[in-house]
Amino acid sequence: MHIPDPREREVARRYFAPFLKHFQGRKSVVDIASGQGHFLELLKEAGIPGTGVELDVELAQACRQRGLQVVQGNFFEYLKTVSPGTYDAAHVSHIIEHFTPVQVEELFALLHRVLPPGAPMVILTPNIANIRRAVGDFWRDPTHVRPYPISAVSKLLRRTGWEVVESGEHTDRKPSLVRRLSYALRNALFGRYWVGDDVYVIARRAENTPPA
Repeated sequence: MHIPDPREREVARRYFAPFLKHFQGRKSVVDIASGQGHFLELLKEAGIPGTGVELDVELAQACRQRGLQVVQGNFFEYLKTVSPGTYDAAHVSHIIEHFTPVQVEELFALLHRVLPPGAPMVILTPNIANIRRAVGDFWRDPTHVRPYPISAVSKLLRRTGWEVVESGEHTDRKPSLVRRLSYALRNALFGRYWVGDDVYVIARRAENTPPA
């Protein structure tokens, strides 16, 4: 059973906040693997309708008790039943690393079917170029299947009818000046491995482009 931690909530809200701008003006956002509902909360506070899809029964129930809209179930199966146009944006955070490339491609293809042309999708996943992630953090989770660098995510998106609009590194923490100087020195001496914890990709559903 998951016990909510107020500190965890604050970190999550700070982490997701920079991406909220991509959903402004949207009428129905689907949050894949919505977890504890932190991003759904931000959407709700911004007046943006959002629906989460979450497999974990307890997490889904806890979100509903807080007034959030969450569908409990397997998101692959759920998306197959959704009519095109039901949603007009998607948020896919820290879930693709739990699946094989074939499954990730299927997810992107299902979202391509559901969302209209021009719809945005935000994808977040651990940054395997970060040495701390690569040698420990990523593999500590036994449900992680493989990492997805930006190049791999972009390739799978293009194969399923999406255009990459923007991508980069992301972290919720702002390192101190001393730490930034330390990272810069290490990167200069040993290679660029002290980088952002995660990567993000902002994609747009291409106009009238079917999946490959």
